Amino acid sequence: MVQKTVLDNGIRILTERVPGAYSATAGFWVECGSRHEPSELSGVSHFLEHMLFKGTIHRSAPAIAKQIDSVGGALNAFTSSEYSCYYARVAGHDLPLAIDLLSDIILNSVIDLDELEKERRVILQELHMLEDSPEDCIHEMFARSFWQGNSLGRPVIGSMSSVQSLERHHLVDYLERFYGGGNLIICVTGDVRHDELVARIERLFNGYAAGKKPVSQTPPDGHSCIRSVFKDIEQVHFCLGCSAPPQTHDQRFAGNVLNTMLGGSMSSRLFQVLREERGMAYSIYSYLSAHSDVGALIVYAGTSAGDLQHAVNLVLKELSRFRQAEPMAAELQAAKDLLKGQFMLSLESTENRMTRLAKNEIYLGRVQSPADVVESLQRVSGRHILELARTYLRDDCINLQILGPIRGDAFPAVDMTLG
Repeated sequence: MVQKTVLDNGIRILTERVPGAYSATAGFWVECGSRHEPSELSGVSHFLEHMLFKGTIHRSAPAIAKQIDSVGGALNAFTSSEYSCYYARVAGHDLPLAIDLLSDIILNSVIDLDELEKERRVILQELHMLEDSPEDCIHEMFARSFWQGNSLGRPVIGSMSSVQSLERHHLVDYLERFYGGGNLIICVTGDVRHDELVARIERLFNGYAAGKKPVSQTPPDGHSCIRSVFKDIEQVHFCLGCSAPPQTHDQRFAGNVLNTMLGGSMSSRLFQVLREERGMAYSIYSYLSAHSDVGALIVYAGTSAGDLQHAVNLVLKELSRFRQAEPMAAELQAAKDLLKGQFMLSLESTENRMTRLAKNEIYLGRVQSPADVVESLQRVSGRHILELARTYLRDDCINLQILGPIRGDAFPAVDMTLG
């Protein structure tokens, strides 16, 4: 059973008690992310996420780590384009400790200057690590090109120059402006009692201001482009993508089914054709990158320079097939069954349940029951897939990014027309 309470300062509290669960997962979600940052502050959301674990007026950074370790729990955080999340997973009887820890880092972090400089070095090393990974680089190249001129195209982590230029006052101002009650969603699943949690949050956040909402963003258009960047490595890595439904659109379920058939599983078309039948790639997959108002369907593969053109053409051929005819009933049902099975298995994790609650609240403003999710997947028809493909898989937004030991002028012209 899901329960929701909204406090006077705007904090939304959602709980789902899971009978028989020994654990509880608590997540504090802040509805502000990298797409809301001005270019000169690129990476500030991610930097702040790191700093909130570096000590509060009540606990030092080692004390935070020791306290969660003392109960065998896990404490972590992540930042995306539209939100940051701070979460903890503990045994149910240790939930009060998890709530106190998470509340403390949100309410009382000191943002110590010495710790900030150390963490800046950590983040710069994180950037170097990403630059050393061609697979990570090609996904960033795609986002930058596809969403060119928009903050969605910038890396969540920021750039070398932006991370080096961020100062303490930037983080403090960002924390004070956007980490208010109106942007805070607290979700807890597992061994939890709603009324007890609400009372604790009310006590901890007494006097907490509502804060300011981030400035609304204009939905960007996806851009068509072919770009090749030389890098002296063994493989050629490429991302080929186009538009897709946003998180809030009714077609999102059809989008998930199409992605599963395309490259979202071992039985998918691209995995079977490029890897199993032709041996062109070890890693080949597709995924949806969906935001509140826009989305992208992206295919990634790592292959040899000699196989690059053939591999790209095979991806384009499979995308074109979705535009030309409805998928066979057996293939469609297999994809839906896979998604339904994965979804039902995910419900065994209190962490997955917590994340689902939060994203439902962020993108839909309501909770969609597991039965509704399964029913929505089952309703996806071949006609829905065809309509989605003809709406989103368009020539004017096909984007291809290439990274590897191949010069731009050495890559033959590719017909990017999907028909």
